[in-house]
Amino acid sequence: MVNKGRKLGAINSKAMATSNHKGKSLHELCSEAKSLLPQRFRPDAWYIVVASTLVASGKAGELGALYKYITEEESPGLGDEEMRRLKARLGDVLMKEWTLVGITPVVIAVTALGGAEKGVKVSDEENMTFPQRRQSIDFNHAIPERGTRFIQQLYRDNLAPIFSTWGSYGPDLAWVERAVIYGLFLSDHEILSVVEAELVILSAIMCQGYRMPTIWHLRGLRRLGVSEDDVEKVQSTIEAVAIWAGKSIDGWPRVTDVTDEV
Repeated sequence: MVNKGRKLGAINSKAMATSNHKGKSLHELCSEAKSLLPQRFRPDAWYIVVASTLVASGKAGELGALYKYITEEESPGLGDEEMRRLKARLGDVLMKEWTLVGITPVVIAVTALGGAEKGVKVSDEENMTFPQRRQSIDFNHAIPERGTRFIQQLYRDNLAPIFSTWGSYGPDLAWVERAVIYGLFLSDHEILSVVEAELVILSAIMCQGYRMPTIWHLRGLRRLGVSEDDVEKVQSTIEAVAIWAGKSIDGWPRVTDVTDEV
């Protein structure tokens, strides 16, 4: 039954790739994403996957419409605390995703989100002040150690062979990975959980069509305790959003392509 389900998931994704999605509204796409995801991610992780995939698929400007859909249609009348939480989670998606897709689409996404806010004014002085949680960052010890722990959690014995391919460029790139990309951003699980952070990583990398890094993070999601069937459902969701954004999913690897021990 499991193998049959995985085959159907792959077939359904191929079928979606050949259908016309130009007439589907963002509202309909959001409903589809929620229906495709595993139950554990439906309450409020669905928009993490949608937001990350839109940005990585060249539709960063749609985040303003996504925000309006959440606040005006799906959950109108959110209280102040709930609104702060939503904004923090969308913001953290982008703080992580810029390390994976570049800063330009993230700036476009932030601008779209800022334009969708109502009654929010930020002074020039506030814009030039670093947030409290961004002050006194320990780049020499705590941050690299945190990043290293997360990398090792995802890669385990697969990490050293990857690092070994970098030759003399390895030390600098390893520092960037451990201290900045993973250390400062991807391993920060104060707002998004460790699994939610991996949803951002997987969707951002998968939408760029990189086969081996996609396999690494399909495997990483498995190593964080997500079942094979649920990873397949996550991928089907990413694919639905990517297709809506006009991307081809032809040749994308699947969780069944992960041959390493999980």
